[in-house]
Amino acid sequence: MLKRMTLSILLLMSLGSYSWAQAPFHIDREDSSPDPVQAEIIVEQESIQPNHPFWVGIHLKLADDWHAYWKNPGDSGMAPLVQWNLPDDFEVGPLQWPTPKKYILNSAVGFGYENEVVLLAEVTPPVTAKDPVELSANIKWVVCDNSSCLPGGATVTKTIPITSATPKPEASSQSYFTNTRKNLPRPLSEAQAEKKEGLITLQFETTTVFGGAQFYPEDLDKIDYTVDPVLAKSSERPNTYHLILKEAEDSNPDAPLKGVLALLANENSGDVLEAYEIDVAVTGKGSQTVAINLEGESATSSVDAYTTGNHDFQGGIALALVLAFAGGLILNLMPCVLPVISFKILSFIKMAGKSRSLILKHGVAFSIGVLLSFWALAGVLLTLQAYGQAVGWGFQLQEPLFVAILAAIIFVFALSLFSVFEIGTGLASMAGQAQTSGASEGVAASFFSGILATAVATPCTGPFLGTAVGFAVTLPTLQAMLIFTSLGLGMASPYLLLGAFPGLLRFMPKPGNWMITFKEIMGFIMLATVLWLIWVFGAQTDALAVFFLLAGFFFLAIGCWIFGKWGTPIKKKMVRSFSYAFTLSFFVVGSLILYKAASTSSFYMDDQNLIAMATPGERSARSGWEPFSLERIAELREQGVPIFIDFTAKWCLICQTNHLVLGAQEVTNKFEELGVVRMKADWTKSNPIITEELRKFGRNSVPLYLLYGSDPKAAPEMLPQVLTPEVVLEYLEKVN
Repeated sequence: MLKRMTLSILLLMSLGSYSWAQAPFHIDREDSSPDPVQAEIIVEQESIQPNHPFWVGIHLKLADDWHAYWKNPGDSGMAPLVQWNLPDDFEVGPLQWPTPKKYILNSAVGFGYENEVVLLAEVTPPVTAKDPVELSANIKWVVCDNSSCLPGGATVTKTIPITSATPKPEASSQSYFTNTRKNLPRPLSEAQAEKKEGLITLQFETTTVFGGAQFYPEDLDKIDYTVDPVLAKSSERPNTYHLILKEAEDSNPDAPLKGVLALLANENSGDVLEAYEIDVAVTGKGSQTVAINLEGESATSSVDAYTTGNHDFQGGIALALVLAFAGGLILNLMPCVLPVISFKILSFIKMAGKSRSLILKHGVAFSIGVLLSFWALAGVLLTLQAYGQAVGWGFQLQEPLFVAILAAIIFVFALSLFSVFEIGTGLASMAGQAQTSGASEGVAASFFSGILATAVATPCTGPFLGTAVGFAVTLPTLQAMLIFTSLGLGMASPYLLLGAFPGLLRFMPKPGNWMITFKEIMGFIMLATVLWLIWVFGAQTDALAVFFLLAGFFFLAIGCWIFGKWGTPIKKKMVRSFSYAFTLSFFVVGSLILYKAASTSSFYMDDQNLIAMATPGERSARSGWEPFSLERIAELREQGVPIFIDFTAKWCLICQTNHLVLGAQEVTNKFEELGVVRMKADWTKSNPIITEELRKFGRNSVPLYLLYGSDPKAAPEMLPQVLTPEVVLEYLEKVN
């Protein structure tokens, strides 16, 4: 406390000799370097109307490595002081402060801004005013770098005309106002604060997915901000968190807790996802949420130890593990996985009567391929999210290159099912895999079948899966990976079961000529999957890119034909060598063309993309759906207009099935009858805004269906992932 008072007094004394009426203000410095601050007034519009409020900003642009201070500067520094000089009868509101950052300089903790900051204020002109209007302000500040602090100040002016017409936005300043408003903290009504034994527990609710939190106190002496806060998730209430703060020694016990709560991408990041204004009374009742040691050893010490207890998640994890396993099991029945699974079952049928160890080996190989693929996808997903990337389950299918590669692999598999070439007797032997008598494929092929099955499974968010994955990505890495492991085990369990108990194979049809027909039918199903992926690819690129994609398939098909014709073991070694060379050449050319296809990026104008390009509030003439817009949702909610939101993607097959339900005549008529505004949130391509909205509702994948009723304060209804007309109509009956 004494250090804080001393620093503040010295800074104020350094400014005391300067008059507010002074012209642009400079400090004599030992070097000739320019002042680290450039100040100006900016306005949001080109002109003003009498008696119509408008917004202005104090824009401070800072030199590299310098920072200005927030309204509570912390241990040192001083908040910018602004004295307005406005014409008679002009009224100005309080300054609006963006969310600050935390700085530590020589053990002194401060809160402020780097690069630049805009402090907003609302000005209300009188009914009559002299044209033009001159806005003026005297500003004083203290800025610091890593080694020193420097006081300064300036008088800034701005002249703006008066007009009776509606003012136009000032183009040069729009980005400043937009970015500043994004960083302003929002009110948070659902917050409580309790005090016990020198600790203040701030309880709040949010659906935002975040990795850390920081609290910036508005009062100097309420919180000991030299000790980092500790975050814990409630084990009893969903979306409820507790931030544990150390109370300052000389704190006023009756003072409320005021400040800004910042939710960060991760605990070591300064990237703010959401910021909230906190102004709550501190009660002395209630028990401490977590056991915690807050004995700091230095001015910048963090919490030495704390215990949130793994029990916070045990109930949720147990349920999530069950849901993940069930969801993985059901994936085997999904249309996007069925072709690959059928191919695998066919190989098991061929192995009927073989040794138990051989069948078990194939089942384990397939399962390992599934598990490793799920771990890899989960690892990439969690890593990207840890670095602040807005991605979700199925994120790889938002990339045209991945869609092209996946389509090419399935296309090659389809050719093998039509006997253009044989994977088992050719590719596996090339890889040095020993072939087992009577088996259609080697162990390596079983392993890669597991990888392929996982790759095509990610677009399918079947029952239970969306909830489990959405919960997993909110957990620590180890617990999240546990859920993804359960998901993989669920998908692999039928094949582990067949491998462990090969006697079950006797209940399957005996091998025979029917298998050839069955294999060819599976080939057509795989081609249907390729057709669907081409449609997804076209939605992400354009017609020219689709042409290149098909050209790539053409060269891959020639390579497969050459390999199947002259690359089999019965051919002479010289013939096989030439066939391998030609096959490789065609595959290289085909791969290069596929890459070219994925790099050709423009926009394919189907109905869904017409919706996405429409102005918020405008419906597609053909579909009656509006594009997703947070601003539009807020506007409709305020008016009490019911809203139905379809979070979808072209690579999501369940979504496409549900679209048939949502487009049914009786459902469409009901939407129109009730005046429900329908919105599509298209996640076919990566969209951070849609990703964040999915997270707010505990989801990390599509589909998600929300129905807002006419009550602006009511939470939305969440519809099931698998829709029927009866289900949708039942929910619509409750809309009012």
